[in-house]
Amino acid sequence: MNKQHLETVKQLEIKKAPEEQSTEAANNQYTKKQLTHFIEHHDLDIAKSWKKAEIVEALTEWMETAQKDVLESNSDLQSFYSESVVNTDKSMKVYDDTLSDDSLENILKLVEHGLAYNVDGQLWVPADKTAEVSTENNESSAQVDEPKKEASKKQRASNSQSKKTSPSASSSFGHADSIEDKKKARLEYLKLQAKRKKKGKKRK
Repeated sequence: MNKQHLETVKQLEIKKAPEEQSTEAANNQYTKKQLTHFIEHHDLDIAKSWKKAEIVEALTEWMETAQKDVLESNSDLQSFYSESVVNTDKSMKVYDDTLSDDSLENILKLVEHGLAYNVDGQLWVPADKTAEVSTENNESSAQVDEPKKEASKKQRASNSQSKKTSPSASSSFGHADSIEDKKKARLEYLKLQAKRKKKGKKRK
């Protein structure tokens, strides 16, 4: 286990989740010393001398943008967040000895971007973040299903077109057969006429 990551996660622990299930309310649970970690780590344009409420407000605004960027740029983190943190029945224990270095690194990234919080040793996610992830998952599913629907539409259109052209093709074949029959009948008629002429000449 990466001790440095673990130590940082411990330093950012808050004792209880806020009553209001929002990122800003959760950030407000941090001490000013803990908030300083975010300012220094991300090199934010936030003065440490600001009042705590001002720091919390500015930090929350930064997180709104940074959260999307970090998830979009890291598919492994996005999968970990969705599958192991948000869409799970059990809260992840941050100090679990069985956690891999990768998992601990992901936890730290989530905490440092306000996507999750270390609440008394367990990973907690604000309700507004849970709702966002659920919406994104639904949109992703819709995007995956859309090509299938489009392919199905094209297949139906193709089948419909085939049905429309089939009678025409049959008609063409029928027309060709009709012409061939007429040619044969005409040929037979000419042969018959030729025979009659020959018989007439012999009688004379």
